[in-house]
Formats: sequence, C-alpha cells, structure tokens
Amino acid sequence: MTKQELKEAIRKKAYAVGFSKVGFTHAGLEREEAHFTEWLRRGYHGEMRWLERAPERRTDGARMLPGARTLVCCALNYYQGPPVDEPLAGVISSYARGTDYHDVLKGKLEQLASFIEETCRVPTKLYVDTGPVLEKSYAAAAGLGWLGKHSNLLSQDGSSWFFLGEILVPLELPVDSEARDQCGTCKRCIDACPTDAIVEPYVVDSRLCISYLTIELRGFIPRKLRPLIGNRIYGCDDCQDVCPWNRFAKKSEESAFFAREPLASMDLIEMMSMSRETFLDATRKSAIRRARYPGFLRNVAVALGNSGDPKAVAPLMDALAHEEPLVRGHAAWALGQLGDPRARKRLEACLLVEANEAVQDEVRWALSRLEKY
Repeated sequence: MTKQELKEAIRKKAYAVGFSKVGFTHAGLEREEAHFTEWLRRGYHGEMRWLERAPERRTDGARMLPGARTLVCCALNYYQGPPVDEPLAGVISSYARGTDYHDVLKGKLEQLASFIEETCRVPTKLYVDTGPVLEKSYAAAAGLGWLGKHSNLLSQDGSSWFFLGEILVPLELPVDSEARDQCGTCKRCIDACPTDAIVEPYVVDSRLCISYLTIELRGFIPRKLRPLIGNRIYGCDDCQDVCPWNRFAKKSEESAFFAREPLASMDLIEMMSMSRETFLDATRKSAIRRARYPGFLRNVAVALGNSGDPKAVAPLMDALAHEEPLVRGHAAWALGQLGDPRARKRLEACLLVEANEAVQDEVRWALSRLEKY
C-alpha cells in the first residue's frame, strides 16, 4: 500500500466511524509558537494556568509521541440549532447540551487509532481537547477550515460548529492543503461579542469572554461584566450565531449531542434550588460539570439578576443562605440588580451574620442599589 493509499484508507475509516471531516498535516507547527507565546504574555489566558506549562509542546507533536510525523485531524458536527431565548430560560452553549463531547469523540478516535495501529503496525496517540495541542491551528493547517476572526475554526462547507480531535502518527503521510481565509472585511463576530472579548481580529482575551467567565473562572465574576452575561449560564455562542458562514450549518445527526434532560426542561428558578446531589445527577456525563456546582449556581444567580423578572426574587433570597459563598455573593448582587425592595430586609439580616468578606461586599453593594427604590 502506498502512502497515498494509506492516507485515503484512514480517511475512509474516519468517515465510517462517524466523523464529518478529516485532514492530514505535519506534526510540527512551529510557526504558531510565537503567536501563542505572545497571547500568554498578554495574560489573555486568565486563570487557565495549565496553558503556561511547556508551551513548546503545543506546536511539536514529537514531544508527545516520539517520532511523530503526521497529525490526523478529525472534526465532528455538533450543531443543534439556536436555543430558546427567554429571560427565565438559561442559555447553555450548543456544544454542552448533550453528552460530554470528550467521551463521544474519544470513542470514535479510538476506533480510528486502532485501525491505524493495526494497518501500519505503529503506535499512535490521540487527543480530545485534553492535551497540549493547538488543535484549531492544526486543523486549519490540515485544511479543515480557517481560523475566523473570533478564533474558531470555520469551514466553507459546514460552518464552525465542530468538535475537534487529533491522532499523532509516527509516519510521513501526504498532507492536505490549507484552506484560504474567507472572512474578508466581515467583523460581525467582533461587533456581536457582548463583552468585547475579541480585542482584535483573530485574538480573544479569555478574561472577558463569557465562555471563560461561566466555565473556567472559579471565583467571583467581575461585577462590571455580570450585566453583559444576560441569561447565559454556560458558555456563549454569540460570535458563531452571527457568522454569515453559519447560515449553511446543518443539524448534527449524532444523537449523543441532543439536548439532555432534566436541564433541557428546567428554568432558572428550578436550577437555583438545585442541591449538589441534584446537580451531579443532572450533569452526569455532561461537559457542564466543568463549571462545578458553585460555579454553575453562580451563573444561574447572575442570569436571574439580569432577567428583570419579579419571580426571581424569592429563590435569590433563599440563596442568601446557601452553603457556598460564591452562590451567596452572586445572589446578593442579583437582588440588587433586580432592584426589588422586598429583598431589603433579607439582605440586611444576611449582612448581620455573613462572615465572608467578599459576600459582605456584594450585600452592601446590593443594599446601596436598593436605596434608589
């Protein structure tokens, strides 16, 4: 079997196991190292400190698999259509509404990797957003699409709603041609970002990104950014929703990505009352667990504060007694944001017994807001 025939056999197998796109590129991507290093230097990664560890590995596959020469990049469509956008319906990013994509992609990649190992008699190493690989840059190099101004991978024949996975192979296989950048002068994604996180074309400051704020950030969300989050409780798709290329998106037929119950049917008020056990049950095998219980309820409290709905007052007042300071603090902020005078006495009582200084500060802020009403 020639190298070209081997490449096509791998591609055919990738489609057979369910991938939407597959491409081949070199296992080294040194040209991206300076760009990534500068992004880190600016602090745009926020609290994601793991990105600082041995950054040179992210552009050199041989550091993860000795002798790696080729990276097989696979993409899987996950698009499920726009969410129901109502004030008391928390918006969860499309990628997280179904089963955890790590599990789905890993199963498919393992099938493909086994095929490569059995056919070529070589070891492989695979990643699903779990290792030091600049997967979007590699996918662009492999011809799966180009990096849009929002920094997501865009495909001319299939939108940006793709999960990515990679397999390192210690063989020199023919590589695919890169796709041409088709963004042109369009800057809809930049204009649509609620927090101006796309600080320049192709550069995102994670510290401002709603996906980072609702998932990766473990502490208090900066107060000035909370009103901009709206009713998003896990991630944000705004930059993808407005992209003209996504008009061509087709819904994924992968049943694992269909919206899961019970979260799909719960409104913000129901979510605010979730116990830790209920949260863990509801998010079993779901990417939403990454936000963790206190972080998720923190997000729900912010969304309730932004809802403008008087029905949010009662569950938020109950949350002032929550076991987690992160939840108590954001519930206090939300009550101040709503501006309902019914919350004044409960906030005053909370201030008398609250021991956490950060929560105290949020309660005082809320009370200062209620003075206006």
